[in-house]
Amino acid sequence: MNEVYRTRTRSTGEADTLVLHCSDPRFQGHFQEFLRERLGADRYGLVAVPGGPQFLTLVDYLPKFSWAGWRWLKFLVDLAQPARVILIAHEDCRWYIEGRFVQRGSVRERQIHDLEHVRRAISERFPGLAVETYFARLDNGAGVFEAV
Repeated sequence: MNEVYRTRTRSTGEADTLVLHCSDPRFQGHFQEFLRERLGADRYGLVAVPGGPQFLTLVDYLPKFSWAGWRWLKFLVDLAQPARVILIAHEDCRWYIEGRFVQRGSVRERQIHDLEHVRRAISERFPGLAVETYFARLDNGAGVFEAV
C-alpha cells in the first residue's frame, strides 16, 4: 500500500486576499513569510508566473497571455470575493533582465511602472477592491519588502 501524507492544516474557506508575484524560486519562502507574518494573509489565492504582475501588462506583446491572465484574475475575484489584491515584484527578476520586450529605463523602474499600471487597471476593472504593491529584495539572505 502507498504511503499517504495528510496535512495538519484544515481548510478554512475562501481566500480573503489574492496575490500575484513572480515564480522565482529564490523568493518563494520570503514571499510566503511576508504575506503571512507582515500582511496577515493566511488564506490567499495565488497566481505566480515569471515576472509576476507584469503578465497583465502584455496586451501589445502577448495579447493571448494577457487575456488569459485577466480571465484568471476575474475568475478568482468572482470566486473568492477578496477584500484585497497584493502585487509583488522583486529585484534581480530574471524575466525582466532577459528583456524579451522593448523596455526603457532600469529594471527596477520598469517593474515599479508595471506595478502601478496593474494597480490602476485592477482598480478600474474591480472598483472597491484594495490593491497593494510591494517591491522585494534580498539583503544578506533575508527578504526585505517595501511598499510602492
